[in-house]
Amino acid sequence: MTLTAAIDLGTTTVRVGLFDAAGERVAIARDTLALSVPFAGAVEQDPDEFVSSCLRLLTVALDEVGAVAGDVDALGITNQRSSIVTWDAATGRALGPVIGWQDTRTSAVVADLVAQGIPLTTSASCTKLGWLVAHDREVAAAASRGTLRMGTVDTWLTWALSGGEVHVTDPSNAGATGLYDLHRGDWSEGALALFGVPREPLADIVASDAIVGVTVPELLGAEIPLAARLGDQMAAGAAHGMVEGMAKLTLGTSGMLDVGAGTTPVDAPAGCYTLPLWRRTISGETVEEYVVEGSINTAGSVVEWLVRVGLLPRVDMVEEVAAAGRSGLTFVPALAGLGSPHHDPTARGALEGLALDTTAADIVRAVIDGIATRAAELAEHMGVRGSLIVDGGLSRCGVLLDEIATRSGLAVVAAGDPETTLRGIAVVAAK
Repeated sequence: MTLTAAIDLGTTTVRVGLFDAAGERVAIARDTLALSVPFAGAVEQDPDEFVSSCLRLLTVALDEVGAVAGDVDALGITNQRSSIVTWDAATGRALGPVIGWQDTRTSAVVADLVAQGIPLTTSASCTKLGWLVAHDREVAAAASRGTLRMGTVDTWLTWALSGGEVHVTDPSNAGATGLYDLHRGDWSEGALALFGVPREPLADIVASDAIVGVTVPELLGAEIPLAARLGDQMAAGAAHGMVEGMAKLTLGTSGMLDVGAGTTPVDAPAGCYTLPLWRRTISGETVEEYVVEGSINTAGSVVEWLVRVGLLPRVDMVEEVAAAGRSGLTFVPALAGLGSPHHDPTARGALEGLALDTTAADIVRAVIDGIATRAAELAEHMGVRGSLIVDGGLSRCGVLLDEIATRSGLAVVAAGDPETTLRGIAVVAAK
């Protein structure tokens, strides 16, 4: 049996899939991830849970098809971007929680830099890394010993799965830190100095499809080649065969609109960013490509909020309930600030038009309409024309897709498989 394994570690869920030699998914295992808010603005997760969940789910997926780790020829990792982990290379122990991409503890620093004309948001890793270096005693102590390691989620997982032998990332993840030089294809010395981040603890930047090592057999019972790494949006792009001019919208916890920009960095519209798509070997030549990206801070997370407050029985009922609701209410899905092009972290959600006959279904419909309005606004701002591919969990909500099409005038095409990020990283790992 020849299999490719794919790990998709998102913000609130982790999935592990197995794909056969023909690229068909033959098994999938999934679970939720805990998230904590220990103080206002903080969003933290457990780095050890990341590793243990991936190992456990990979075992579950293998058991599902009667396979063992030795049947896996390649492993790819895709992940939530911008979230960061620090650890001690000597002990292998994480020095604290994962600081999530939604964390806004550095909002005052970001506001000051924006006032100086530096385009930045709190989601980028750079100010979080600088904050840890300046304020966390364990991080400072490890730095003084020369054992500090820092990285995005792909780096942490690769390091852990390799038994501490491999410390790498790829351009798609490095680009999300705010510390990447698009023109040099490496860490930016100027950005490192600006944010107070030392170079030594950071990973080496390698190709997205480079085989960098193997898993230690003590973890899974075999050495599995660590064959690929990509940020989640870029993995989705790989599944769609992203090319210059193609537009795809991923509606997961947040919403991310990416437009292929080809092999040369381009100027992005205000409030959007040019980022690395990937660095891959194509026809024997290493090629780096780029995307222009805009963000909707809250999409699927708003639907989860509806469940928490009792307005929606279950997430998987959102289409049924929204279809029963009446249009007419106005909802702004800014439950964690407004993303592109506004980038206002202080903005909050709003619901207008309530009446005595308003029902829970009407509010659910307003949420769906509000997400569609933000998607259409962003597509217009980014100059999307013709068609728009939509993937992610909310791509299964037909009411939402219809509203995006109506409000944007675009031909909206739902991905055939909502597990697009898993499929995309499997494609890159399998080569």
